Amino acid sequence: MLRITAGPLRVARKPCHAGLLQLRRAASGLTAGAGAGGVQTTDAGSVTIRQRLRARPLEFTQRMVLYRSEAEVVEVADSARRNCRIGAGLGAVGFAGIIAAIAPAAPPPVLAMMLGGALANSYALAFLAQRLIRKLAARHVERLVVLPSETPKKPPKAPASGEEEGEIASLLFSAATVEERLEATEELRVELHTGTAKRWFSLIDAPEQAGAFGEEVPQPASFADVCGRSGLLHVDKEEGSCPDPAFLDALLSSKKIVVDERLEPREDTGEDLSEGAPVDGLLGELSRGDAEEIAQKTAAAREPPAEAIAKLGRRARLGGVSILVAGALFLLGEGARDADGVARWRNLRKLLSA
Repeated sequence: MLRITAGPLRVARKPCHAGLLQLRRAASGLTAGAGAGGVQTTDAGSVTIRQRLRARPLEFTQRMVLYRSEAEVVEVADSARRNCRIGAGLGAVGFAGIIAAIAPAAPPPVLAMMLGGALANSYALAFLAQRLIRKLAARHVERLVVLPSETPKKPPKAPASGEEEGEIASLLFSAATVEERLEATEELRVELHTGTAKRWFSLIDAPEQAGAFGEEVPQPASFADVCGRSGLLHVDKEEGSCPDPAFLDALLSSKKIVVDERLEPREDTGEDLSEGAPVDGLLGELSRGDAEEIAQKTAAAREPPAEAIAKLGRRARLGGVSILVAGALFLLGEGARDADGVARWRNLRKLLSA
């Protein structure tokens, strides 16, 4: 009699793929100690594993000049101030010619209006334009320097459970972008030179703020709000040199806030630019609401400060020349009048020929 003994069915399993094994180990062993960074999704067959990229904080042992502007805003401001003063002088002479030409026939209210226009034009070019030039120069960033870290920290170590984990950790460290490394940095010390002042401050992550009774607490403006939305600081990438453009872009778009700020007026800009500077005060005192309000007011005027200053000087000089020409025409017209009080072309030719 034939007996068949039924035993347990054994199925030989194929060994797990090496890449899938590494990904599983990375997801289980490296996620717990991961620093700040992005989240990467990896597909292996039908298995989707989400792992958090590690990012080493940025560390600096010496000063790094991240950005240097090639536009000499001090020279541009000096030229614009001269043009404004020239325009004010030419405009005063032109208004004087107009008033002298119309004085015999114009009533006193008209003369008073012309005199008021002359005074307003001179005041705008001699005082208001100088203030506007200082305000524009305060927005222009001439130099941006990253200072050495005060307390350098050791980079996080890879888990010691195996060689494969260490290799994967090294790959994750190297795969982190400069934005992720900046986000992982607790504090970044910066020195910034504008056209009117020198600033020293630190960039840190914004703390979570909440009111005692649920009321809304004003959130401080981020460095991206200061440089982008409000335009209080302008970095002209086209007119400057930068050894690391990716780091500069990440810094200008950073959500970190300004703390421990200190500023001093520049001594190499002359009295015209240093007087009353800095115009906009401390950047750390700016809130997001203030940044949005400034952005709405200055949305139509976002050209580079150096270019705006030069354009202001050219317009002031051109305006003074135009008023001077108008005054000369009024004087010539009055001199060409005949005995009956009518201006004649023949009299004008005699004046020009004489």
